[in-house]
Amino acid sequence: MDFIQHTINWCSGEIFEGKLLALWGLAILIVTFFFWKTGTTPFAKAIVIPLLVVGLLTVASGASLVINNNKRIVTFQKEYQADKTAFIKSEKKRTDYFIKWYPWTMIIMGVIMLGGVVLMNVKGTPLPRAIALAMMLFSFSILFLDHFSEERADVYHREIVKALQTIK
Repeated sequence: MDFIQHTINWCSGEIFEGKLLALWGLAILIVTFFFWKTGTTPFAKAIVIPLLVVGLLTVASGASLVINNNKRIVTFQKEYQADKTAFIKSEKKRTDYFIKWYPWTMIIMGVIMLGGVVLMNVKGTPLPRAIALAMMLFSFSILFLDHFSEERADVYHREIVKALQTIK
């Protein structure tokens, strides 16, 4: 398999993840709409804005992954055709950089989730509890999909290292 196919596979995985995230965000927005239209309890009314924010953030993040990675595929193919060795070396630098962020994402989302759990148990009023649930929902969504993204990035990074060994 030509190396560029590994790059395209990585981008395609990111596109798939983006579509899932956007669909999840749309589902959250649909639920938000129903809470807004039919919710009669204080909590049902309080959850609308926090869920709206989470839904919009999730849709935007997913759409961004789809759009950016579709553009990357075209750009990466051109760069690879221009200079295969330089492209693989640049991908090594790029993956070295972003792979370092995965543990931080896990920590940050874990802290947000823990903050939601604490807020849920400290404040018994509807708005803080609604915000707490939205925090937990958002962090869970990111943690869930980031796990697969990290795995895919590790596989891609190993292919980069293999390709660099054959170049030398």
